[in-house]
Amino acid sequence: MAGYTIVGAGLAGLSLALELRRLGVEAEIIEYRDYIGGIHSIMPETKGFINDALKNVSARLNTTAVRVGDATYIIWRGGYRKLAGNVVVATGFRVMTLPELGIYGERPAGIYPHHAVLDMLHYELLPGKNVIVYGDNQYALSLAGELTKRGATVHVVSPTKLDTGAVGEDVDIIIGRVRYVKGMGRVERVLVNNEWVTADTLVISMFRPFNPFPEFRAVGQAVIETYDPSIVIESGRIMAGELVNRSGEFIIIDSDLPIYPGNRVSRDVRRVIIPCRGCRVMVNDREYVINNDAAIIELPDVDKVIIRRVVS
Repeated sequence: MAGYTIVGAGLAGLSLALELRRLGVEAEIIEYRDYIGGIHSIMPETKGFINDALKNVSARLNTTAVRVGDATYIIWRGGYRKLAGNVVVATGFRVMTLPELGIYGERPAGIYPHHAVLDMLHYELLPGKNVIVYGDNQYALSLAGELTKRGATVHVVSPTKLDTGAVGEDVDIIIGRVRYVKGMGRVERVLVNNEWVTADTLVISMFRPFNPFPEFRAVGQAVIETYDPSIVIESGRIMAGELVNRSGEFIIIDSDLPIYPGNRVSRDVRRVIIPCRGCRVMVNDREYVINNDAAIIELPDVDKVIIRRVVS
């Protein structure tokens, strides 16, 4: 079987490469940064998986994928190559823009997307001394905790309540929304709800799935809106089984909810991911409750499965 090129060396890309290798299929991973792990690179609970992956697969770093006309190429320093159809996108989340979030005002220095600050930390740099991290997820908390360890004063602003156990009491949590940024040369104040908070840095840690190459299959947070690392890892394993599909047999799914990897699943895999926080779903005659933002569901070994959201 032909090998695959995986665009992105985060959890999903690594998981996919590992599972493909286990199934006897070659895979190359390309990553435009000079380190692997992506958004999970500073999270303690995923470092073990990343380190173990490094022992079994390798990634071509400082290499990116671009579209030129109707073709897609991978580009590295000193060369390029046109990609064929055996590509899987594992680019992960993108950071939401300020207009998307309804943040107005001046545009001084000191406003950073989450991933840029990860890069700074990788190079032992700090984005600022008095930092506001705007995010409603564990990645915002993880970043805030890391900035605090390195000497910054950090406030996390979240529209919803967060479980702060991972960062303790060293990080101030403000429930609310960032509305406005003020500053001439550098960020000076940020309007949170109706109060001004003094800061020299604003980090945006609000995300959406991002697949820049929608003509190719995708894994992880490139296509699933989940903040659960185990779901991200499992998406890679599911996709590997789909790509190999040794039996050549499929289960057809009739669903009124979005499901991953789609409405036709390899019988070798018989697993899907349903992203639907707080949902109750019926899978044929069995009910499941999804407590987190997504759940892995094992399908019955039948030709057709019906999935319906339970509306009380």
